[in-house]
Amino acid sequence: MGSGNVAWHLSRAFFSGRHIIHAVYSRNEFQGKELANMLNASYANNFSFCDDATDFLILAIDDTVLPEIINKLHAENTIVLHTSGSIGLDVFQNKIKYYGVLYPFQTLTRGFETDIANVPLCIEASDKQVLTQIYNLAYSISQKVLAIDSEKRKILHLAGILSNNFINHLVARTYDYLEKNEIDKELLFPLLNETLNKLRKISPRDAQTGPARRKNLNILEKHKALLEEEPELKKLYSLISDSIIAYYS
Repeated sequence: MGSGNVAWHLSRAFFSGRHIIHAVYSRNEFQGKELANMLNASYANNFSFCDDATDFLILAIDDTVLPEIINKLHAENTIVLHTSGSIGLDVFQNKIKYYGVLYPFQTLTRGFETDIANVPLCIEASDKQVLTQIYNLAYSISQKVLAIDSEKRKILHLAGILSNNFINHLVARTYDYLEKNEIDKELLFPLLNETLNKLRKISPRDAQTGPARRKNLNILEKHKALLEEEPELKKLYSLISDSIIAYYS
């Protein structure tokens, strides 16, 4: 169920792994039909789930509508999974008989190819037997499957926000700043690549460089002066610089 980022990647990975996708349910008719065609599956925008011949129902949908959809389900023999990093397993309790979680710990964008075989899949289940079935399903598309409970998954999800979404936002702001000043953003890529390469070999604490790490207040003030006409970017610069200084104090 769903046709967005996570649904697009997981369903295509399962299809490539020779699983049969019976149907795609999606409120977005264009995306839903497009995805269903890729999977040789039927498409429906009216949710009328029947579990007679279905092993798994995967709810790859927005967190805000997940409880509402679960309340409408009548799945007797099907294992129902959600893919959220921030919602616990208890959302299914007293509503679904067999249930679990299949959470891909990766940034996924519809239409941008990602090798799911290298994506950590975090799983959780209502009981050990269901956990085994979810593990087998997950392992059919990824070599990195780990059982992790709801509380730790929430922490992992937050860690992903801090280390990926926030950094992506900083780069987006940087792109805008470079474009405004007519400087090619391609110049950033060797720097970004080297940052990631270093993190594979040494700790980020040891890898930190820059004026805030050196507590060079003169350079920091000069940078802030350059950002006078970019108040939001200046605010981010000051906040993170202060954090770096405090971290090494």
